Amino acid sequence: MGKGLTISTSTGLAIAGALAVIQGAAAQPTSPYLSAWGVEDMKAAVTGSGAAVTRADVTAEGDPYIAAKSPSGVKFTVTGRLCDFAAGVRTGPKRCRGAVLTTRFSLASDAAVDAAVKKWAREYAAVSVSNGGDNNVLVMRYLIFDHGLHRDNLKVNISVFTGVAEEIWAAI
Repeated sequence: MGKGLTISTSTGLAIAGALAVIQGAAAQPTSPYLSAWGVEDMKAAVTGSGAAVTRADVTAEGDPYIAAKSPSGVKFTVTGRLCDFAAGVRTGPKRCRGAVLTTRFSLASDAAVDAAVKKWAREYAAVSVSNGGDNNVLVMRYLIFDHGLHRDNLKVNISVFTGVAEEIWAAI
């Protein structure tokens, strides 16, 4: 018989304990709060809100970017704001402490855009409705993740945005 590795009982117990801690840490649920978001976090929130992700990517600068469609077909994007690399990392995708949800609707003229902005900006405080130039009504919602945003609240915020956007789209 060849020489084998001998592990003392105390070493074996230490290794077993360490493995249990590692497995336990891996089995811990993800925090329900996000202080910053990445592509996978936002994909889960967008689909959890009932919308469909049509593209998930990062910009050339590494900032997260999501293109999506609301349940009734309104196309919108989610882009990162205040994005940074993880501590000690200089490449790869960033995590962001802010998100901008955006959609735009093309109208026949700038005068029609101004009338739509005048009407919708007063009616919906949950979003910013403005003249996006080139005969476009721009609808936006900015989300702040400072001190943590609950994942369920993120889904609600996306649902509020898409609900307002769908109402504006149906009326235009």
